[in-house]
Amino acid sequence: MLVGLVAFVVMEPVTALLHRYLFHGRVGYTLHRSHHVAGSGRWEANDLYPVTLAGVTVTVIWLGVSVGSLGVLAPVGAGVTAYGAAYAFVHDVYIHRRLPILPAKVRLLEPLREGHRIHHLYSGAPYGMLLPVVPAALRRRAERTELDPLTR
Repeated sequence: MLVGLVAFVVMEPVTALLHRYLFHGRVGYTLHRSHHVAGSGRWEANDLYPVTLAGVTVTVIWLGVSVGSLGVLAPVGAGVTAYGAAYAFVHDVYIHRRLPILPAKVRLLEPLREGHRIHHLYSGAPYGMLLPVVPAALRRRAERTELDPLTR
């Protein structure tokens, strides 16, 4: 259980680094750009990222349950899967309303939505999702605009 919890917590900085250097990198932005363009449709090229990462995680879990000496990988994969589910819930279900099953505003989730709004406004920080670190100067700049690039 502890290994899975650690994997869950470690995924936030790992995700932020992937988002910053891969998704917003020269090559990775080719797919991720679709996520920053309004009206991309129900499916985006960017959706290949979570599908690919899920495939890697399934492989990690399979190795953990199939290879005795790699047993620790099963709870690591479970923690990564739990993080992925939380990320998808916050990002896709709540923020981008790709599955509009929640109220438009949930007070507890609004700081996460605001962090992601800032990310979409400037295509920069914050790159994390569940604990977005927004630079103070960027937060002040965003407070001066009502623009919401999250509504499509």
